Parts: sequence; structure tokens; C-alpha cells
Amino acid sequence: MAEQRLRLGLLGVGRRGQTHLATIAGLADRYELVAVCDVDEKNAQAAAERADVKAYSNVAEFFAREKLDVVDIVTPPESHHLMAMAAAEHGVNMLIETPLATTRAMMDVIQEVAAKAGVHVEVGENMWRQPPAQLNRAAIDAGLIGRVLRVSTHYESIGQQGSYHQMSLMRFYTGGELDEVRGISREFKLAEGTAASSSELWTQATLSFKNGALGSCTYVSSWLTPLRRGHPAFTSIEGTEGFIVAGRGASALHRIEHGVQVVYPLRIEAGAGGVKDAPARYFYETTPPVEYVNPFAGQDLGYAGPYGPLDAIAIGAELSSIHRAVESKPDTNFYGLERARLDQEMSIAINESARLDGRPVRLPLGEQTEWERRVHEAFEKRFGGDPIKDARKLLAQSFTGGTRY
Repeated sequence: MAEQRLRLGLLGVGRRGQTHLATIAGLADRYELVAVCDVDEKNAQAAAERADVKAYSNVAEFFAREKLDVVDIVTPPESHHLMAMAAAEHGVNMLIETPLATTRAMMDVIQEVAAKAGVHVEVGENMWRQPPAQLNRAAIDAGLIGRVLRVSTHYESIGQQGSYHQMSLMRFYTGGELDEVRGISREFKLAEGTAASSSELWTQATLSFKNGALGSCTYVSSWLTPLRRGHPAFTSIEGTEGFIVAGRGASALHRIEHGVQVVYPLRIEAGAGGVKDAPARYFYETTPPVEYVNPFAGQDLGYAGPYGPLDAIAIGAELSSIHRAVESKPDTNFYGLERARLDQEMSIAINESARLDGRPVRLPLGEQTEWERRVHEAFEKRFGGDPIKDARKLLAQSFTGGTRY
């Protein structure tokens, strides 16, 4: 049975929006892209011309005129709750770029408006959806490294001095929920001319999970600058019978067989069907092999884009997931409000613990943290309104976060 084509709109055509646009083009069997919207009219027009769709620079007009089934929200995180309000008022299902929102109060807004409107919300967390992560989870499920004891991440993707990407991987690999976190941050001055800012903030955290697993992560505020860009990044998953190292370079499964360590490098099989740069599967040559098969191998998702096939496949997976949700098809990989909120709450806990110079913070969090209060204060100072109390006023101004994302 052919899938229903849903009317899709893209809200935000900055750096991440352009990546989503390339993948959407390869999912024509599922979606009809009908319009794009960006607060920068020139950017909206340029993106619309490339995709041969309508362009908007006003959010209210975008939703009122296009009668969308799904909107792909790729605006800055501080605007997500406002864009969700606009979408919900028009009964539009949402895919929201990660994180769900910056603070719990902002996430509460999304949850409330979505529940009232009866619409689905999927969150575009890519890290656990990428093929190597899916392959590694399959290896864990197959018992190839025994019980997971510890997961550590170093320099893995982060944003806005947060660690929601890393927290997503932590929960995905440990299979547990966080109990306690201890974080420490230190700000260091930089040599003049080495980065856009005169300083950078380093954060390190240790995590204790309720199932006994441990976690550790390290990240830096200047990871996108020339000073730190290109630094090796990795995730290490340690088990009772071996370990997996995954990163932007070589990834491999290490396990003990007959008392000897055997290493299985990550293998990638080229795709078929004439689609350029499309990988067919990712696998470890164990006996039997463990693998992840690319469900989009015959579709051009923009594999050669700036973030390569890993990102394209992940975006394809999340767009397909929200499509299945709208069609009321069961999907165990649906990454909705509850799962996305947990990852961001873990990141908030790290920032709050770091503010307290390493004092332990337990989950679930209680009242508004001081870190969250300061985020709201900075928002109001920058945009001229409280993110919660003045939400309607900001939305009426077609607020989308102000900067390209």
C-alpha cells in the first residue's frame, strides 16, 4: 500500500534548514514540500526558488495559508516553544530540531499546546539515529560486549554550551535513566585572534545511572571555531566482555574471544541503484555479522551534503517517524516529548551542577533551577520579552530567534 503524501512546510532555512531541505527532496514518496518560511525574506526566497515552492517571512501567514500536515521547525532553540504554539493553533504536527527547548518551562509550553491541539511532536535528535550508533546498539543487544558498564564522550557534538546530544547517546547506550550528575565548568582566556570570543568554557561531568552504569562527558563552548574544529571526537562504550569506540574517525568493536582480544573495524558497503554516495549497510564482520541496513539506500537524501550520509540518514529517519505517527502507525523509534525532555533535563542538570561547582544534582529536577532562571533573564534582555509571560507578544512579532540557525 502506497504511503500518503503529507503537505510539509519548512520553518527556518539557515544552516540546519538547508540540510533538512536536501533530505526532504529525497522523500517525495512521503512528503510534498509546499512552502518555506524564514524571518530573513531574502533567504526564504532563495530557498523557495531552489525547491520550487512558496516563500514566507511571516510565520502567521505561513501557517494560515498553507494548510500543512507537518511542519519541520529548524529555528534557533530559544524559539521552539513559540513556533510550536503557532503550529498547534493551526492543528499542524511537528518535527522540531533538537533540543526540544532550552528550559523546562519552554518545554512545558510545547507539551501543553500539543496536547490541547491533539498533534504529534517528534524531535530531531540525530546522534542515536545515525547508522554507527544504530549498529553499536545492535552489537550491544547481541551481547557482543556483555553488560554495559560505562559510556564516555569527548568532544562529541554539542550546542549552546549544552550536552543534549551526548545525553541522548548516554541513555541510548546504557539503556538506563540518570540518577545523579556532577559537573564542573571552567572559563579560560584565549590568545588574541584564535577565536571569535576572548575566552572559552570547558565543562566536564560524571553521571550515575539507576541501572548502575556510569557516564562521563567533556565539551567546550568553542567547538565550532577554527581553534577547536576538527579535533578528534569519540564515544567509548565499555562492557564486561569488550568495548566499542565510535567517532569521526575509525570506529571498531573490541571483544574477547578464546582469551584474546579481537578487533572488528566498522565496515561500510556501498549502495546500489545508482544513488551517489548512498551507503547500503554498516556492519561488523562478527559471526554472525551484526549490521544496520540503510532504509533509504535507493533514495537521494543529499548524502554528499556538508554533514554527509550519517546526518542525511538520521534526518530521513526522523521525517519518516513523524510521518508514521501522523498515519497512526506504531513506531518504537518515535522520539517524542518525553524522551527529548529527558535528554535536555540531563543537560540542564549538568549546567546547574557546574554552576554549583560540582555539587551533585539529582533527577528528576525540582523547581526552576538558577541556570534556567538566568537563561530566561538573558532571553528577556536580548529579545525584549519574557519567553513565557510574553510569548503571545513575541509570536505576534513573527519571532523566530533572530539569527540564522
